[in-house]
Amino acid sequence: MIRAITYFGLSVQWHGRHLLRRFARALRSPVLYVFSWFYILFAALDFFFARSARNFRAEWKFLRAEMHSVSDNLNRAWKKSTTTWLSVFGHYIAKAFRRHRRLFKAAANTALPLLMAVVLVMEVHQWQSFTYALRVIYDGKTIGYIANESVYLQARNLAVEKLSVGLGENERADVLDAPKYELSLVPINKMVDTSMLSDNLIRASDANITNACGVFIDGEFLCAVKNENDARSVFNAILEAQPARTGETAGFLESVDYVQGLYPDNENTMWDAQKLVQVLSNDKRPAQYYTAQSGDSFSKIASDHHLTISELKALNPQVGDSIFIGTELLVAKASRYVTPKIVRTEVRTEEIDFKTETSRNAKLFSGDRRIIQQGRKGVDKVTVRITTVGGVVYDWEEIDRVTVSEPVDEKVEIGTAKSGVAGFYGGSISARGFMWPAPTARMISQYFGHNGHKGLDITTSGAYGRPIVAAASGVVEIAGSTGNSYGQYVLIDHGNGIKTRYAHCVTGSIRVRPGQRVTAGQQIASIGSTGNSTGPHLHFEVIVNGGVTNPLNYVSR
Repeated sequence: MIRAITYFGLSVQWHGRHLLRRFARALRSPVLYVFSWFYILFAALDFFFARSARNFRAEWKFLRAEMHSVSDNLNRAWKKSTTTWLSVFGHYIAKAFRRHRRLFKAAANTALPLLMAVVLVMEVHQWQSFTYALRVIYDGKTIGYIANESVYLQARNLAVEKLSVGLGENERADVLDAPKYELSLVPINKMVDTSMLSDNLIRASDANITNACGVFIDGEFLCAVKNENDARSVFNAILEAQPARTGETAGFLESVDYVQGLYPDNENTMWDAQKLVQVLSNDKRPAQYYTAQSGDSFSKIASDHHLTISELKALNPQVGDSIFIGTELLVAKASRYVTPKIVRTEVRTEEIDFKTETSRNAKLFSGDRRIIQQGRKGVDKVTVRITTVGGVVYDWEEIDRVTVSEPVDEKVEIGTAKSGVAGFYGGSISARGFMWPAPTARMISQYFGHNGHKGLDITTSGAYGRPIVAAASGVVEIAGSTGNSYGQYVLIDHGNGIKTRYAHCVTGSIRVRPGQRVTAGQQIASIGSTGNSTGPHLHFEVIVNGGVTNPLNYVSR
Protein backbone atom coordinates (compact mmCIF):
# COMPACT_ATOMS: atom_id res chain seq x y z
CA MET A 1 0.00 0.00 0.00
CA ILE A 2 2.79 2.41 0.94
CA ARG A 3 4.71 1.55 -2.24
CA ALA A 4 1.62 2.17 -4.41
CA ILE A 5 1.01 5.57 -2.82
CA THR A 6 4.69 6.41 -3.29
CA TYR A 7 4.63 5.55 -6.99
CA PHE A 8 1.43 7.51 -7.41
CA GLY A 9 3.05 10.57 -5.82
CA LEU A 10 6.12 10.33 -8.10
CA SER A 11 3.88 10.07 -11.13
CA VAL A 12 1.90 13.14 -10.09
CA GLN A 13 5.13 15.13 -9.59
CA TRP A 14 6.56 13.96 -12.92
CA HIS A 15 3.56 15.18 -14.83
CA GLY A 16 3.07 18.23 -12.62
CA ARG A 17 4.46 20.81 -14.96
CA HIS A 18 2.46 19.51 -17.85
CA LEU A 19 -0.72 19.59 -15.77
CA LEU A 20 -0.07 23.08 -14.46
CA ARG A 21 0.22 24.40 -18.00
CA ARG A 22 -3.21 22.99 -18.66
CA PHE A 23 -4.63 24.45 -15.45
CA ALA A 24 -5.42 27.78 -17.01
CA ARG A 25 -7.39 26.08 -19.70
CA ALA A 26 -9.09 23.90 -17.10
CA LEU A 27 -10.92 26.88 -15.72
CA ARG A 28 -12.71 27.17 -19.09
CA SER A 29 -13.62 23.45 -19.24
CA PRO A 30 -15.77 21.79 -16.54
CA VAL A 31 -14.07 18.42 -17.00
CA LEU A 32 -10.60 19.90 -16.78
CA TYR A 33 -11.73 22.00 -13.82
CA VAL A 34 -12.74 18.90 -11.85
CA PHE A 35 -9.56 17.06 -12.89
CA SER A 36 -7.45 20.00 -11.71
CA TRP A 37 -8.98 19.88 -8.27
CA PHE A 38 -8.31 16.12 -8.10
CA TYR A 39 -4.68 16.93 -8.91
CA ILE A 40 -4.52 19.41 -6.03
CA LEU A 41 -6.04 16.82 -3.69
CA PHE A 42 -3.54 14.11 -4.64
CA ALA A 43 -0.67 16.59 -4.40
CA ALA A 44 -1.78 17.43 -0.85
CA LEU A 45 -1.97 13.74 0.06
CA ASP A 46 1.52 13.27 -1.34
CA PHE A 47 2.84 16.20 0.67
CA PHE A 48 1.21 15.37 4.01
CA PHE A 49 1.12 11.58 3.90
CA ALA A 50 3.07 9.94 1.06
CA ARG A 51 6.29 11.78 1.90
CA SER A 52 5.97 10.86 5.56
CA ALA A 53 5.27 7.29 4.55
CA ARG A 54 8.38 7.19 2.40
CA ASN A 55 10.48 8.67 5.18
CA PHE A 56 9.10 6.17 7.66
CA ARG A 57 9.78 3.27 5.26
CA ALA A 58 13.36 4.44 4.72
CA GLU A 59 13.94 4.91 8.44
CA TRP A 60 12.50 1.50 9.20
CA LYS A 61 14.82 -0.18 6.70
CA PHE A 62 17.77 1.72 8.17
CA LEU A 63 16.73 0.82 11.72
CA ARG A 64 16.49 -2.89 10.93
CA ALA A 65 19.90 -2.85 9.29
CA GLU A 66 21.36 -0.89 12.21
CA MET A 67 19.84 -3.26 14.75
CA HIS A 68 21.52 -6.25 13.08
CA SER A 69 24.81 -4.37 12.87
CA VAL A 70 24.58 -3.14 16.49
CA SER A 71 23.75 -6.62 17.72
CA ASP A 72 26.68 -8.21 15.92
CA ASN A 73 29.16 -5.51 16.98
CA LEU A 74 28.04 -5.58 20.62
CA ASN A 75 28.36 -9.38 20.74
CA ARG A 76 31.90 -9.21 19.33
CA ALA A 77 32.80 -6.38 21.75
CA TRP A 78 31.43 -8.31 24.73
CA LYS A 79 33.62 -11.25 23.85
CA LYS A 80 36.70 -9.02 23.85
CA SER A 81 36.15 -7.06 27.08
CA THR A 82 33.67 -5.04 29.08
CA THR A 83 35.52 -1.84 28.25
CA THR A 84 35.22 -2.52 24.53
CA TRP A 85 31.53 -3.26 24.88
CA LEU A 86 30.93 0.03 26.76
CA SER A 87 32.89 1.94 24.11
CA VAL A 88 30.86 0.42 21.26
CA PHE A 89 27.57 0.95 23.14
CA GLY A 90 28.46 4.63 23.73
CA HIS A 91 29.32 5.04 20.05
CA TYR A 92 25.86 3.85 19.00
CA ILE A 93 24.14 6.02 21.62
CA ALA A 94 25.94 9.11 20.32
CA LYS A 95 25.14 8.14 16.72
CA ALA A 96 21.45 7.76 17.58
CA PHE A 97 21.36 11.21 19.13
CA ARG A 98 23.11 12.78 16.14
CA ARG A 99 20.81 11.16 13.58
CA HIS A 100 17.59 11.62 15.50
CA ARG A 101 18.30 14.87 17.35
CA ARG A 102 14.93 16.41 16.55
CA LEU A 103 13.12 13.24 17.61
CA PHE A 104 14.83 13.14 21.00
CA LYS A 105 14.29 16.87 21.45
CA ALA A 106 10.56 16.53 20.74
CA ALA A 107 10.35 13.51 23.05
CA ALA A 108 12.12 15.43 25.80
CA ASN A 109 9.85 18.47 25.35
CA THR A 110 6.85 16.17 25.69
CA ALA A 111 8.07 13.82 28.40
CA LEU A 112 9.57 16.37 30.78
CA PRO A 113 6.31 18.38 31.30
CA LEU A 114 4.40 15.13 31.76
CA LEU A 115 6.97 13.98 34.30
CA MET A 116 6.77 17.27 36.14
CA ALA A 117 2.95 17.07 36.18
CA VAL A 118 3.16 13.59 37.69
CA VAL A 119 5.62 14.84 40.31
CA LEU A 120 3.32 17.79 41.12
CA VAL A 121 0.30 15.52 41.57
CA MET A 122 2.32 13.22 43.84
CA GLU A 123 3.53 16.19 45.90
CA VAL A 124 0.01 17.64 46.26
CA HIS A 125 -1.34 14.24 47.29
CA GLN A 126 1.50 13.85 49.78
CA TRP A 127 0.96 17.32 51.31
CA GLN A 128 -2.77 16.78 51.59
CA SER A 129 -2.07 14.10 54.18
CA PHE A 130 -0.15 16.65 56.31
CA THR A 131 -1.42 19.55 58.36
CA TYR A 132 -0.15 22.14 60.79
CA ALA A 133 -0.95 21.26 64.39
CA LEU A 134 -0.06 22.12 67.95
CA ARG A 135 2.36 19.66 69.49
CA VAL A 136 1.42 19.24 73.16
CA ILE A 137 4.43 18.67 75.40
CA TYR A 138 3.76 17.59 78.96
CA ASP A 139 6.55 16.87 81.43
CA GLY A 140 9.03 16.87 78.54
CA LYS A 141 7.09 14.29 76.52
CA THR A 142 4.92 14.68 73.45
CA ILE A 143 1.42 13.51 74.33
CA GLY A 144 -0.37 14.39 71.11
CA TYR A 145 -1.01 16.75 68.22
CA ILE A 146 -4.18 18.87 68.26
CA ALA A 147 -5.93 21.30 65.93
CA ASN A 148 -6.18 24.13 68.46
CA GLU A 149 -5.84 24.87 72.16
CA SER A 150 -9.56 24.36 72.86
CA VAL A 151 -9.06 20.61 72.31
CA TYR A 152 -6.47 20.58 75.08
CA LEU A 153 -8.64 22.63 77.44
CA GLN A 154 -11.55 20.22 77.00
CA ALA A 155 -9.26 17.21 77.41
CA ARG A 156 -7.67 18.74 80.52
CA ASN A 157 -11.07 19.44 82.11
CA LEU A 158 -12.07 15.84 81.46
CA ALA A 159 -8.81 14.50 82.89
CA VAL A 160 -9.04 16.77 85.94
CA GLU A 161 -12.64 15.63 86.49
CA LYS A 162 -11.51 11.99 86.49
CA LEU A 163 -8.39 12.58 88.62
CA SER A 164 -9.96 14.84 91.24
CA VAL A 165 -13.11 13.01 92.36
CA GLY A 166 -13.45 13.69 96.05
CA LEU A 167 -11.03 16.63 96.06
CA GLY A 168 -11.90 20.21 96.89
CA GLU A 169 -11.92 23.04 94.39
CA ASN A 170 -8.49 24.30 95.50
CA GLU A 171 -6.94 20.83 95.20
CA ARG A 172 -8.23 20.31 91.66
CA ALA A 173 -6.04 23.06 90.24
CA ASP A 174 -2.86 21.17 91.25
CA VAL A 175 -3.80 17.86 89.63
CA LEU A 176 -2.19 18.65 86.24
CA ASP A 177 0.64 21.00 85.32
CA ALA A 178 0.48 23.43 82.40
CA PRO A 179 1.73 22.04 79.03
CA LYS A 180 3.95 23.53 76.34
CA TYR A 181 2.96 23.99 72.69
CA GLU A 182 4.97 23.85 69.48
CA LEU A 183 3.70 24.40 65.94
CA SER A 184 4.45 21.30 63.86
CA LEU A 185 3.72 19.87 60.44
CA VAL A 186 2.45 16.34 60.98
CA PRO A 187 0.48 13.64 59.14
CA ILE A 188 -3.26 13.95 59.68
CA ASN A 189 -3.46 10.45 61.13
CA LYS A 190 -1.33 11.59 64.10
CA MET A 191 -3.99 14.10 65.26
CA VAL A 192 -5.79 13.20 68.51
CA ASP A 193 -9.25 14.14 69.78
CA THR A 194 -10.39 15.21 73.24
CA SER A 195 -10.88 11.68 74.57
CA MET A 196 -7.47 10.41 73.38
CA LEU A 197 -5.65 13.47 74.68
CA SER A 198 -7.44 13.13 78.02
CA ASP A 199 -6.20 9.53 78.34
CA ASN A 200 -2.67 10.63 77.37
CA LEU A 201 -2.75 13.32 80.08
CA ILE A 202 -3.84 10.79 82.65
CA ARG A 203 -1.01 8.45 81.55
CA ALA A 204 1.48 11.31 81.88
CA SER A 205 0.30 12.10 85.42
CA ASP A 206 1.53 10.35 88.53
CA ALA A 207 -1.87 8.74 89.18
CA ASN A 208 -2.35 4.99 89.42
CA ILE A 209 -4.57 4.40 86.38
CA THR A 210 -6.45 1.49 84.87
CA ASN A 211 -8.87 0.78 82.05
CA ALA A 212 -12.46 1.08 83.24
CA CYS A 213 -15.94 2.33 82.31
CA GLY A 214 -16.67 5.92 83.26
CA VAL A 215 -20.24 6.89 84.19
CA PHE A 216 -21.24 10.36 83.00
CA ILE A 217 -24.60 11.96 83.87
CA ASP A 218 -25.50 14.93 81.68
CA GLY A 219 -21.85 15.07 80.63
CA GLU A 220 -20.62 15.27 84.24
CA PHE A 221 -18.29 12.52 85.48
CA LEU A 222 -19.72 10.57 88.40
CA CYS A 223 -17.43 7.56 88.87
CA ALA A 224 -15.63 4.71 87.13
CA VAL A 225 -16.63 1.05 87.31
CA LYS A 226 -14.22 -1.66 86.18
CA ASN A 227 -16.99 -3.70 84.55
CA GLU A 228 -19.37 -1.80 82.27
CA ASN A 229 -22.07 -4.45 82.71
CA ASP A 230 -22.07 -3.79 86.47
CA ALA A 231 -22.66 -0.07 85.86
CA ARG A 232 -25.44 -0.68 83.33
CA SER A 233 -27.19 -3.20 85.59
CA VAL A 234 -27.52 -0.57 88.36
CA PHE A 235 -29.31 1.91 86.08
CA ASN A 236 -31.37 -0.81 84.40
CA ALA A 237 -32.64 -1.94 87.80
CA ILE A 238 -33.92 1.59 88.48
CA LEU A 239 -35.81 1.60 85.17
CA GLU A 240 -37.25 -1.88 85.68
CA ALA A 241 -38.79 -0.70 88.95
CA GLN A 242 -40.85 1.95 87.12
CA PRO A 243 -44.56 1.19 86.58
CA ALA A 244 -44.41 1.23 82.77
CA ARG A 245 -47.46 -0.23 81.03
CA THR A 246 -47.73 -1.79 77.59
CA GLY A 247 -46.67 0.71 74.94
CA GLU A 248 -44.73 2.83 77.46
CA THR A 249 -40.95 3.00 77.84
CA ALA A 250 -38.94 3.94 80.90
CA GLY A 251 -35.88 6.17 80.75
CA PHE A 252 -34.13 9.02 82.51
CA LEU A 253 -34.56 12.76 82.10
CA GLU A 254 -30.80 12.99 82.25
CA SER A 255 -28.45 11.48 79.67
CA VAL A 256 -26.45 8.57 81.09
CA ASP A 257 -23.26 7.69 79.14
CA TYR A 258 -20.77 4.88 79.64
CA VAL A 259 -17.27 5.80 78.37
CA GLN A 260 -14.41 3.32 78.24
CA GLY A 261 -11.00 4.86 79.02
CA LEU A 262 -8.25 5.35 81.57
CA TYR A 263 -9.29 6.33 85.09
CA PRO A 264 -7.44 6.67 88.42
CA ASP A 265 -7.61 3.47 90.41
CA ASN A 266 -8.46 4.93 93.81
CA GLU A 267 -11.42 4.73 96.15
CA ASN A 268 -12.70 8.20 95.26
CA THR A 269 -12.94 7.43 91.53
CA MET A 270 -13.26 3.65 91.20
CA TRP A 271 -16.59 2.37 92.62
CA ASP A 272 -18.22 -1.00 92.67
CA ALA A 273 -21.90 -1.61 91.85
CA GLN A 274 -22.91 -1.56 95.54
CA LYS A 275 -21.47 1.91 96.12
CA LEU A 276 -23.06 3.19 92.91
CA VAL A 277 -26.48 1.95 94.09
CA GLN A 278 -25.97 3.62 97.48
CA VAL A 279 -25.01 6.99 95.97
CA LEU A 280 -27.88 7.00 93.45
CA SER A 281 -30.42 6.25 96.19
CA ASN A 282 -29.52 9.50 98.00
CA ASP A 283 -30.14 13.10 96.98
CA LYS A 284 -27.51 14.75 94.86
CA ARG A 285 -28.49 18.07 96.39
CA PRO A 286 -30.81 18.38 99.41
CA ALA A 287 -33.74 20.78 99.50
CA GLN A 288 -32.74 24.36 100.31
CA TYR A 289 -34.78 26.61 102.60
CA TYR A 290 -34.60 30.29 103.45
CA THR A 291 -35.92 31.97 106.57
CA ALA A 292 -37.49 35.37 105.90
CA GLN A 293 -35.91 38.35 107.63
CA SER A 294 -36.85 41.97 108.14
CA GLY A 295 -37.28 43.82 104.83
CA ASP A 296 -37.71 40.67 102.75
CA SER A 297 -40.31 40.41 99.99
CA PHE A 298 -41.24 37.86 97.36
CA SER A 299 -39.38 39.93 94.78
CA LYS A 300 -36.16 40.20 96.82
CA ILE A 301 -36.06 36.55 97.88
CA ALA A 302 -36.79 35.33 94.35
CA SER A 303 -34.06 37.55 92.90
CA ASP A 304 -31.50 36.45 95.50
CA HIS A 305 -32.11 32.79 94.64
CA HIS A 306 -32.35 33.22 90.84
CA LEU A 307 -36.09 32.54 90.73
CA THR A 308 -39.10 34.36 89.41
CA ILE A 309 -41.86 35.41 91.81
CA SER A 310 -44.25 32.87 90.29
CA GLU A 311 -41.66 30.08 90.68
CA LEU A 312 -41.08 31.02 94.32
CA LYS A 313 -44.83 31.03 95.04
CA ALA A 314 -45.24 27.68 93.23
CA LEU A 315 -42.58 26.18 95.54
CA ASN A 316 -44.45 27.52 98.57
CA PRO A 317 -48.21 27.25 97.92
CA GLN A 318 -48.90 27.27 101.66
CA VAL A 319 -47.62 30.86 101.99
CA GLY A 320 -50.16 33.60 101.35
CA ASP A 321 -49.63 36.98 99.76
CA SER A 322 -47.62 38.30 102.70
CA ILE A 323 -44.27 37.18 104.12
CA PHE A 324 -43.58 37.45 107.83
CA ILE A 325 -40.26 37.44 109.66
CA GLY A 326 -39.30 33.83 110.44
CA THR A 327 -41.33 32.28 107.59
CA GLU A 328 -39.40 29.38 106.13
CA LEU A 329 -39.50 29.25 102.35
CA LEU A 330 -38.41 26.45 100.02
CA VAL A 331 -36.07 27.99 97.44
CA ALA A 332 -34.74 24.82 95.77
CA LYS A 333 -36.17 21.33 95.62
CA ALA A 334 -34.04 18.30 96.42
CA SER A 335 -32.50 16.83 93.27
CA ARG A 336 -31.51 13.26 92.49
CA TYR A 337 -28.65 12.05 90.33
CA VAL A 338 -31.11 10.53 87.88
CA THR A 339 -34.85 11.10 87.47
CA PRO A 340 -36.86 8.20 85.98
CA LYS A 341 -39.43 9.10 83.34
CA ILE A 342 -42.17 7.26 81.48
CA VAL A 343 -42.70 8.01 77.79
CA ARG A 344 -45.79 7.03 75.86
CA THR A 345 -47.23 7.85 72.47
CA GLU A 346 -50.89 8.77 72.03
CA VAL A 347 -53.04 9.45 68.99
CA ARG A 348 -55.71 12.13 69.47
CA THR A 349 -58.26 13.89 67.32
CA GLU A 350 -58.53 17.66 67.28
CA GLU A 351 -61.22 19.80 65.69
CA ILE A 352 -60.26 22.45 63.14
CA ASP A 353 -62.42 25.56 63.34
CA PHE A 354 -64.09 26.65 60.15
CA LYS A 355 -63.99 30.19 58.78
CA THR A 356 -67.06 32.35 58.23
CA GLU A 357 -67.40 34.18 54.94
CA THR A 358 -69.93 37.05 54.94
CA SER A 359 -71.59 38.83 52.04
CA ARG A 360 -74.13 41.70 51.89
CA ASN A 361 -77.72 41.19 50.80
CA ALA A 362 -79.90 44.25 50.18
CA LYS A 363 -83.03 42.10 50.34
CA LEU A 364 -82.42 41.18 53.99
CA PHE A 365 -83.25 43.46 56.87
CA SER A 366 -80.30 45.20 58.54
CA GLY A 367 -79.12 43.02 61.42
CA ASP A 368 -80.54 39.86 59.87
CA ARG A 369 -78.18 37.12 58.77
CA ARG A 370 -78.91 34.13 56.61
CA ILE A 371 -76.70 31.03 56.58
CA ILE A 372 -76.48 29.85 52.98
CA GLN A 373 -73.80 27.22 53.68
CA GLN A 374 -73.52 25.55 57.05
CA GLY A 375 -69.98 25.50 58.43
CA ARG A 376 -68.45 22.21 59.45
CA LYS A 377 -65.35 21.70 61.58
CA GLY A 378 -62.50 19.60 60.25
CA VAL A 379 -60.64 16.86 62.09
CA ASP A 380 -56.91 16.34 62.59
CA LYS A 381 -55.32 13.12 63.81
CA VAL A 382 -52.47 14.16 66.09
CA THR A 383 -49.72 11.87 67.38
CA VAL A 384 -48.09 13.15 70.58
CA ARG A 385 -45.23 11.95 72.76
CA ILE A 386 -46.01 12.41 76.46
CA THR A 387 -43.37 12.29 79.17
CA THR A 388 -44.46 11.82 82.78
CA VAL A 389 -42.43 11.98 85.97
CA GLY A 390 -44.00 10.47 89.06
CA GLY A 391 -47.33 10.21 87.25
CA VAL A 392 -47.39 13.95 86.43
CA VAL A 393 -47.05 15.18 82.84
CA TYR A 394 -43.56 16.66 82.46
CA ASP A 395 -43.39 17.25 78.71
CA TRP A 396 -45.71 17.06 75.71
CA GLU A 397 -44.45 16.98 72.13
CA GLU A 398 -46.38 16.75 68.89
CA ILE A 399 -44.59 14.38 66.52
CA ASP A 400 -47.12 13.98 63.69
CA ARG A 401 -50.32 15.58 62.42
CA VAL A 402 -52.56 14.27 59.65
CA THR A 403 -55.74 16.00 58.46
CA VAL A 404 -58.59 13.49 58.37
CA SER A 405 -61.20 15.91 57.05
CA GLU A 406 -60.91 19.53 55.95
CA PRO A 407 -63.18 22.17 57.52
CA VAL A 408 -66.04 23.58 55.45
CA ASP A 409 -66.35 27.36 55.58
CA GLU A 410 -69.66 28.84 56.70
CA LYS A 411 -71.19 31.32 54.27
CA VAL A 412 -73.51 33.97 55.68
CA GLU A 413 -75.48 36.76 54.07
CA ILE A 414 -75.86 39.98 56.11
CA GLY A 415 -78.90 42.14 55.50
CA THR A 416 -78.49 45.81 54.62
CA ALA A 417 -82.16 46.92 54.25
CA LYS A 418 -82.97 49.70 56.73
CA SER A 419 -85.79 49.38 59.31
CA GLY A 420 -89.03 51.32 58.96
CA VAL A 421 -88.70 51.36 55.17
CA ALA A 422 -91.18 49.43 53.03
CA GLY A 423 -92.56 47.49 56.00
CA PHE A 424 -89.24 46.65 57.72
CA TYR A 425 -88.55 47.22 61.41
CA GLY A 426 -85.34 47.19 63.36
CA GLY A 427 -84.47 45.44 66.57
CA SER A 428 -81.74 43.59 68.42
CA ILE A 429 -80.84 40.05 67.36
CA SER A 430 -80.50 37.39 70.06
CA ALA A 431 -77.57 34.97 70.32
CA ARG A 432 -79.66 32.42 68.42
CA GLY A 433 -80.39 34.87 65.60
CA PHE A 434 -84.03 35.86 66.41
CA MET A 435 -85.57 39.27 66.99
CA TRP A 436 -88.63 40.37 69.02
CA PRO A 437 -91.77 39.73 66.89
CA ALA A 438 -93.73 42.85 68.00
CA PRO A 439 -91.50 45.94 67.60
CA THR A 440 -93.94 48.29 69.41
CA ALA A 441 -95.35 45.89 72.02
CA ARG A 442 -93.16 44.53 74.81
CA MET A 443 -95.49 43.48 77.62
CA ILE A 444 -96.02 39.74 78.22
CA SER A 445 -99.54 39.00 79.50
CA GLN A 446 -99.03 35.22 79.70
CA TYR A 447 -95.78 33.23 79.74
CA PHE A 448 -94.93 29.89 78.18
CA GLY A 449 -96.04 26.88 80.23
CA HIS A 450 -98.53 28.78 82.43
CA ASN A 451 -101.59 26.54 82.61
CA GLY A 452 -100.26 24.61 79.62
CA HIS A 453 -99.78 27.73 77.51
CA LYS A 454 -97.76 26.93 74.36
CA GLY A 455 -96.24 30.33 73.68
CA LEU A 456 -95.97 33.97 74.74
CA ASP A 457 -98.90 36.41 74.74
CA ILE A 458 -97.49 39.84 73.84
CA THR A 459 -99.56 43.05 74.20
CA THR A 460 -99.45 46.71 75.18
CA SER A 461 -101.83 49.64 75.67
CA GLY A 462 -103.54 50.21 72.32
CA ALA A 463 -102.12 46.94 70.93
CA TYR A 464 -104.79 46.53 68.22
CA GLY A 465 -103.29 47.08 64.75
CA ARG A 466 -99.67 47.30 65.83
CA PRO A 467 -97.16 45.54 63.48
CA ILE A 468 -96.09 41.90 63.73
CA VAL A 469 -92.70 41.09 62.10
CA ALA A 470 -90.90 37.87 61.19
CA ALA A 471 -88.56 36.95 64.03
CA ALA A 472 -86.05 35.50 61.55
CA SER A 473 -85.73 34.83 57.86
CA GLY A 474 -87.66 31.89 56.48
CA VAL A 475 -90.40 30.63 54.16
CA VAL A 476 -94.10 31.20 54.92
CA GLU A 477 -95.87 27.88 55.40
CA ILE A 478 -99.37 29.05 56.45
CA ALA A 479 -100.94 32.53 56.09
CA GLY A 480 -104.61 32.87 57.11
CA SER A 481 -107.10 30.81 59.11
CA THR A 482 -107.30 27.02 59.37
CA GLY A 483 -110.45 27.03 61.52
CA ASN A 484 -108.82 26.55 64.91
CA SER A 485 -108.36 28.67 68.05
CA TYR A 486 -105.45 30.59 66.49
CA GLY A 487 -107.77 32.62 64.27
CA GLN A 488 -105.83 34.45 61.55
CA TYR A 489 -102.15 33.38 61.89
CA VAL A 490 -98.85 33.01 60.07
CA LEU A 491 -96.49 29.99 60.31
CA ILE A 492 -92.88 30.48 59.10
CA ASP A 493 -90.35 27.69 58.52
CA HIS A 494 -86.77 28.86 59.35
CA GLY A 495 -85.02 25.59 58.48
CA ASN A 496 -83.08 23.20 60.71
CA GLY A 497 -86.39 22.05 62.24
CA ILE A 498 -87.32 25.49 63.66
CA LYS A 499 -90.69 27.22 62.97
CA THR A 500 -92.49 30.25 64.49
CA ARG A 501 -96.25 30.92 64.76
CA TYR A 502 -97.93 34.37 64.97
CA ALA A 503 -101.64 34.05 65.99
CA HIS A 504 -104.81 36.22 66.51
CA CYS A 505 -103.88 38.61 63.68
CA VAL A 506 -106.34 41.28 62.46
CA THR A 507 -108.53 39.94 59.65
CA GLY A 508 -107.16 41.17 56.33
CA SER A 509 -103.87 42.40 57.84
CA ILE A 510 -101.71 39.42 56.71
CA ARG A 511 -99.21 40.70 54.12
CA VAL A 512 -97.54 37.43 53.09
CA ARG A 513 -98.62 34.26 51.31
CA PRO A 514 -97.56 30.60 51.57
CA GLY A 515 -94.27 29.86 49.81
CA GLN A 516 -93.08 33.46 50.11
CA ARG A 517 -89.64 34.05 51.59
CA VAL A 518 -89.47 36.69 54.32
CA THR A 519 -86.62 38.29 56.21
CA ALA A 520 -86.19 39.19 59.85
CA GLY A 521 -87.97 42.46 60.69
CA GLN A 522 -90.31 42.30 57.72
CA GLN A 523 -93.93 43.08 58.70
CA ILE A 524 -96.15 40.05 58.08
CA ALA A 525 -99.41 41.09 59.84
CA SER A 526 -100.98 43.26 62.61
CA ILE A 527 -101.92 42.45 66.22
CA GLY A 528 -105.60 41.55 66.54
CA SER A 529 -108.01 39.35 68.54
CA THR A 530 -109.29 36.71 66.10
CA GLY A 531 -109.84 33.11 67.17
CA ASN A 532 -109.91 32.15 70.83
CA SER A 533 -108.84 35.51 72.27
CA THR A 534 -110.00 37.71 75.16
CA GLY A 535 -108.37 40.86 73.80
CA PRO A 536 -105.87 42.22 71.27
CA HIS A 537 -102.55 40.44 71.63
CA LEU A 538 -99.96 38.41 69.67
CA HIS A 539 -99.71 34.73 70.51
CA PHE A 540 -96.07 33.83 69.57
CA GLU A 541 -94.81 30.24 69.46
CA VAL A 542 -91.41 28.67 68.71
CA ILE A 543 -91.66 25.09 67.41
CA VAL A 544 -88.52 22.89 67.32
CA ASN A 545 -88.74 19.54 65.53
CA GLY A 546 -92.52 19.50 65.96
CA GLY A 547 -92.63 20.38 69.67
CA VAL A 548 -93.18 23.79 71.26
CA THR A 549 -90.44 25.36 73.38
CA ASN A 550 -90.07 28.49 75.48
CA PRO A 551 -89.76 31.41 73.03
CA LEU A 552 -87.65 33.35 75.55
CA ASN A 553 -84.86 30.88 74.80
CA TYR A 554 -84.77 32.30 71.25
CA VAL A 555 -85.85 35.96 71.54
CA SER A 556 -85.08 38.72 74.02
CA ARG A 557 -86.99 41.95 74.70
